[in-house]
Amino acid sequence: MERYKYIIIDDEYPSHLAVQHHFKGYPNYECVAVFYNPENALMFLKEHKIDLIFLDIEMPEMNGFQFLDVLEQEIFVVILTAYEKQYSLEAHKYYDKDLVFFSNKAQFSYYLPKIIARFEKMYEEKETLHRVTQLSKNEITTFPIMVNNQPIQLTDIMHFTVIGHNIVLQMKNGEELIHRMSLRELLDILPSEIFFQIRRNIIINIGHVTSFTNSTVCVGNQHFIIALRNRKQIVEELKMQRSYLYKIID
Repeated sequence: MERYKYIIIDDEYPSHLAVQHHFKGYPNYECVAVFYNPENALMFLKEHKIDLIFLDIEMPEMNGFQFLDVLEQEIFVVILTAYEKQYSLEAHKYYDKDLVFFSNKAQFSYYLPKIIARFEKMYEEKETLHRVTQLSKNEITTFPIMVNNQPIQLTDIMHFTVIGHNIVLQMKNGEELIHRMSLRELLDILPSEIFFQIRRNIIINIGHVTSFTNSTVCVGNQHFIIALRNRKQIVEELKMQRSYLYKIID
């Protein structure tokens, strides 16, 4: 189960207690700090990584919107206020700054399941996009063999078939290449965010997946049965990542 860290920024002590009380039923959420002053929270965030902020609007010295305007980190935010109607229009301007939800404090407990569902979905999507972006920037973007004195781009490899101590690379241009390498050596060099071992001898590039079911996956024009022990994880990853991965495949 994924664990999440959150902080509360509100100048009223009862609001701190209320948020933490309602999260008692969610053991994978940890409140790591509470703040009465947004400026102190900004200093804290320079040295600590958190996943979610619960933010009040009306506070002395700096209000919640001013806090969001100067916040440098990309952190998901839930705005809780006693004046929902007064601030709803302005709050909507911040949905492009990782705003998860805008709610009246009095209705927080009612909306909490919806807030959590929306936050976790946004968090997963952001993590997926981050992993794919990192792959495109990663120094290891080529496979350690040359063809016509040119390196092989990892994104050009559709899947690997392992046969004994040899591997067969199926390229997107239809070519097959054979290289002597063990399965262990192969797994050590492949980015695990992109290449999935669906069977003991089959590793696919999920960026080239054209369709899949709960038990099979199609890469190009080839269909593979996913090993039973891997099915749940691989299908979940495919559902989550395919819309982002396709963007980096030529």
